[in-house]
Amino acid sequence: MSPITRAKKGNLMIIAIPTDDKLTVSKVFGRAAWFALFRAADAAPEFIVGNADSEHGAGTSAVAKLVELGVTEVCAPELGPKAYDALAAAAIPATIVKAGTPLAQAAHRQ
Repeated sequence: MSPITRAKKGNLMIIAIPTDDKLTVSKVFGRAAWFALFRAADAAPEFIVGNADSEHGAGTSAVAKLVELGVTEVCAPELGPKAYDALAAAAIPATIVKAGTPLAQAAHRQ
């Protein structure tokens, strides 16, 4: 079974990945230009606007937005301590992936 189709509490996984070019994993999490949301195996991602222009609290603001959207997992190259704590508080696991990794590869990792 593909990682994207794993069930969590009876729901389909929604994986969020930060991106600046809609092709690869961004170098940053909170200030990424976009987040790619993968909702199903082999489906094209949906892109939502990130917090690229945020001055303060970009990571926690990004987590709040992802929680509101029902995200069940995050893949990112790194997380600040506040973003990490916010994800942990929301029970959303985070997987570290290398910046520059193609989005589909990051989402379908084995």
